[in-house]
Amino acid sequence: MDAHSLASALRVEAAALAVAADLAPPGRDVPACPGMTVGDLLVHVGSIHRMVTRWITRGARPVAWECSPGDADLVDWYRVGAASLIAVLDPARAALPAATWCPWDRTVGFWVRRMAHETAVHRVDAQAAIGLAAPLEPGLAADGIDEVLHLWLGCHQPPGVHTSGLAVTLRVPGREWTVALHEGVVDYCPQADPAAVVSGSPSAVDLWLWGRVGEEHVSVEGDVAVVRALRAAVAAATG
Repeated sequence: MDAHSLASALRVEAAALAVAADLAPPGRDVPACPGMTVGDLLVHVGSIHRMVTRWITRGARPVAWECSPGDADLVDWYRVGAASLIAVLDPARAALPAATWCPWDRTVGFWVRRMAHETAVHRVDAQAAIGLAAPLEPGLAADGIDEVLHLWLGCHQPPGVHTSGLAVTLRVPGREWTVALHEGVVDYCPQADPAAVVSGSPSAVDLWLWGRVGEEHVSVEGDVAVVRALRAAVAAATG
């Protein structure tokens, strides 16, 4: 997706998250995130939005990623942070340099993409808390799959993750990715013969990678153990 499409998605997803959170008591549980309430979710996302804004504007990586809303209304506090972030992430500035945690992408565009996906997944969380989780937009979800496989696994594969070296293909209408995990290395191998294939709608596959839906929401063919090892590696990489 281009930066303008991602910035538009960020605006839409940020607004939808606020609407959903406004309909839920702050103490209500977020189904896919054990131990997290809607109030916790607002603090989490609102903190990330503020810290990224500061990182871009000050050029210094935040020491902590948690902000305190104090006595402010949580939804209002979240909206203020989202608006500040959106103002900083002007897609017309996507090619300009910015401090990031990605070794190969030090641009404003990195954050436009990262925040669109961060906010979209948590929008699903907020809507799930009120029983109204809508799927991710297909183009955004397909880009989200690509981001998980290339950015998160490429930057954050932790030691000790099961690495069989066997390839897994993720397939959605019109796109597919084939990856194999080796110790400390992710092999992007589109020509490999996969040991397993995970397929489904872009939203289902992206949300499965993020642990928001289970295997019953996607189709798994082949070696289930290799598929689960990939999912475990993603969980470890994304924290």
